[in-house]
Amino acid sequence: MMGVGLKLDDALAFWKAEFSHKVGAERFDKEYAYGIRHNYGKEGKRTDYTPYSCQKIISSTPGVGDHHGCPFRHFSEENLRAAIGKMGVGNRAMEDVIDKVRNRHYQLACTLTFEAVHGSSCDAGINHPNQYFIDSQKILQKGASQEQTGSKGDGTHTGLPALHQSKV
Repeated sequence: MMGVGLKLDDALAFWKAEFSHKVGAERFDKEYAYGIRHNYGKEGKRTDYTPYSCQKIISSTPGVGDHHGCPFRHFSEENLRAAIGKMGVGNRAMEDVIDKVRNRHYQLACTLTFEAVHGSSCDAGINHPNQYFIDSQKILQKGASQEQTGSKGDGTHTGLPALHQSKV
């Protein structure tokens, strides 16, 4: 999240709200807040870590109870269908995405999802979760700008390809 410009205080508030439902605020402060501050270079050896690429996320297996990873790689088909359906992906595009997943082409599945959500091609493909977010924001900002000038925008919403990455 740091890679897309989220400030440390905002990241701590976000993750605390997300994790407090399962682990409680006190446990979050003891077990998770340090790791987030560490990833931002504010604790430990104060190294500013680079967020993981899609390939790294795809090749890493979340542990039991972990809440991160590539949804195209780590979700069950049922959960993936539900997630991309909520993003507004239609039946035809959803079947194309699922076909890519079944053939272990996770980044192509992500790219197809991006294109279906935004109604815009992504010729370069998706190689990093931050790229997905940044390209989504460009499309949405272009759409908002066109709406202000009376033109029709083509963006809808971003969705999130790498849910709860371990490297924030």
